[in-house]
Order: sequence, then structure tokens, then C-alpha cells
Amino acid sequence: MASRPAARDLALWVLSENARRGIWVEDALATVLRRHPRLPPAERALLLELVQGVKRWEIWLDWALSHFLPQPLKKLHPRVLLILRLGAYQLRFLSRIPARAAIHEAVAQAKAAGLPQAHGGLINAVLRRLAREGPPPLPPKERDPVAHLSLAYAHPPWLVQRWLRREGLPAAEARLAANNRVPPLTVRVNTLKTTPEALIPRLAAEGISARPTTFYPHGLVLMAWRTPPPEAPSYGEGLWRFQDEGAMLAGLLLPLSPGDTVLELGAGRGGKTTHLAERLHNQGLVAAVELHSGRLRELRQALRAWGATVAAPLRADAGRALPLKEGACDAALLDVPCSGLGTLRRHPEIKTRLAEADLATFPPRQLRMLEVAAPAVRPGGRLLYLTCTTEPEENEEVVAAFLKEHRDFRLHPHPELLPPPVRPFLEAPGWFRTSPAPHGVDAFFGALLVRTG
Repeated sequence: MASRPAARDLALWVLSENARRGIWVEDALATVLRRHPRLPPAERALLLELVQGVKRWEIWLDWALSHFLPQPLKKLHPRVLLILRLGAYQLRFLSRIPARAAIHEAVAQAKAAGLPQAHGGLINAVLRRLAREGPPPLPPKERDPVAHLSLAYAHPPWLVQRWLRREGLPAAEARLAANNRVPPLTVRVNTLKTTPEALIPRLAAEGISARPTTFYPHGLVLMAWRTPPPEAPSYGEGLWRFQDEGAMLAGLLLPLSPGDTVLELGAGRGGKTTHLAERLHNQGLVAAVELHSGRLRELRQALRAWGATVAAPLRADAGRALPLKEGACDAALLDVPCSGLGTLRRHPEIKTRLAEADLATFPPRQLRMLEVAAPAVRPGGRLLYLTCTTEPEENEEVVAAFLKEHRDFRLHPHPELLPPPVRPFLEAPGWFRTSPAPHGVDAFFGALLVRTG
């Protein structure tokens, strides 16, 4: 990458790292932004738009391009395919970029990459035809609803078919459409240090306009900014962190009192851990278990910035027995590994990264984590099972399988006593569920269990 590269070149690098090495685009984007901290705001915005847009619409882009190519997509040079996707995305979705500019830049990228002249000619010809003729018509919805919806909303056919079968056409199509809307930039306010009312004017002084979130009482939506929000002093001081509002609401499900001892399995980078510390008012203990050393390092950094002195990060495998005494904890939170299908708005690459067969790999791990956590919860204690997926096999069915084998646990018997912000998202017999349609937040599932004996 050049010292002052353009957004298109940085986007091509990110997508190449994603395709070649399997790196998640958000991690590759973080690398780019770290290397180029002075990237102009307009270029930074275009970079994010191109990368996320290409991943969001990749299925449609490949289908449209295939109609103008003389050979199958899989026979293209990998760099040529990525350049074509970037060019096609600009032609189709970015009306402010002239077609001739998008095509010219695509050909220039091929030349800069040292590709043969014939590759540049192919890119030029394909993109010119797409710009001139437009994409081909979609398959009729009435005759082939799976194919139509899959292409219209760029979701894999297997997933469209699952949602159609389970939810019906109107609800499935609403979910597909909602997944393609660019999500708002939401943040959770650190109530150990400030309040939303105090933070809004502070952010305004830093050039960031914000408003309260719709459902969660201590969240904000960042609406506009002069400089990137992560560069704001308030962020460096740990006054807020990025988090989807659905995740904020899920964090309220677990009843807690200051002084409680809480076990957290799957602590990750600290989103739920910092929230637990807040809700305990930094009184008690959060044993935050995470296996991966990189995430554990980020977790420790997050706790320091947040001022979460009550949390103790522990490196351990949440799928194996933990060195904890029976009934040592008042509560446990399990943020289990899952397919992530509830977060497609924010992580659109899951659409092409996940295969239907992969779904079967999650429930055994999820059930094992429940079995590991259960003995640590005291009689009368609470256990919260959370996922960010839409699929029953990872949600209700895992909880039902656990309850069948653990008669000393049951669903929380009094959901009406849970905090008011979460009550609109509760459904019989006690499941917590959010959705991008109609709630406008990521899809989370939660089941609050109580140990009875």
C-alpha cells in the first residue's frame, strides 16, 4: 500500500486479504486504519462503504457480472474478480460516482497490480456493458421465490429457504431487507463514569452529534461527526464503547445485585464484561473466561479503560471443566459461539462465509458450555444463555436439551419482574428475542434460567 493510497486501493487490499488469507474484513480494515491514521474523512468513509458494500451485495454482484463474462467466475484471476466486484458495486449502488470514473479506476487498479493487459481489457469491457445495459432481470418471485429473494437481497439460497419455510414470505422478506440496511452507529455509555445526559454535550464539543437509543436507557446513536469517533478524547477516556443496541438490551436480562459473584464464559473483547461491571457498580466479582490470547489482551485493555475493577480475566477453555467450587457463583452469563446470523447487518461477509452444514457444529459446543457453567451456579442463582443467531437449533433447542438433562434448572418463572426495557422483547415461554425487522437492532436470543436446587 502506498503512503497516501486512495480508498479504492485500500478497499482492494482489504478484500484481497479477506479472500486470500480468510481474514475478517473488520480486522483487515482495522489494520488499514491503524497504518493510515490521517486518511481524509471522505476517503475513510468511501473505504468503509466499498468494503462493506461489496460484502453485503457479493452474491448479487457475482450473479450480475457472470452475465457479461465469457468464462465462469471461478476461472477468473482472483484479483480480477475483486476489481470487478468493486467496480460493479460502484456502478450499481453509488450514484454519486460517475460510471466512467468507476470504470477508469478499475482498469487502473488492474494495471497497478501488474496484471496482463488482457485482464484490464476484460475488466473494461465487462463494466462498460454493465453500465450500458444494466443487470439482467431477476427470476420471477411467483415462480421461484428462493432464487428471486436470494438475488434481490444477496443472501445464500439455503438461508432464504430456511427463513421462508419457518417464517413465511412477508416476514422472511422483511428480515432479508432489514439485513441489508446500513446499521446505525450505536454506543453504550459507561455509567461508572458518566451519563448519557452528560455525554451528549461532551460529544458535541468534540464534533460528534448524538441522540439517545430507542430502547436501551444508557445508549446513544452517533449521527454525524467531523473526525472519526474512535479519535474522540471521550472514547480514549473510556466513557463509551461501540455496541449494538440489541446486545445492550441482552446485557440487562441477568438479574444482578452489587456484591454478586458472576461467571462469564466467552468474554471476548469485553462488551458484556464491562456491562456486568457497571451493573454490579464495581462491587463483587466477574470471572471473565476467554481462551484466545488476542481477545484476552483486548479484554484487559477494555477493562482498564472502562475502570471495571471488579472483573478478573481468566484464560481457560469454556468447553472444559473449570476450577470452580460447586455453587460458587450467584450468576453466570454465557455468550456462546454461534453462526452469527443475527448480525448480518454489521458482518455481511457471514453470508458467503457460512455454509448450511456449519450450523450443526455449534449446538454441541453451546450445550457443553451450559454443562460447564451449570455446577458453578448456586441454588437460586441465575444462568443467562445468549446467542446472536436466528436459528432454533442454536437457541430454543439447545436450551430445551439442557433443561431435559438438568432438572434442577428451569426458565425464569417471572419475566414480568425483569427490567422494563427488555419486556417488549420477551415471548412465551420466556425467550428473549430482538430483530432488525421490526426492532432495528441486531437479532439476539436469550434464555434466563434459574437453578432450583
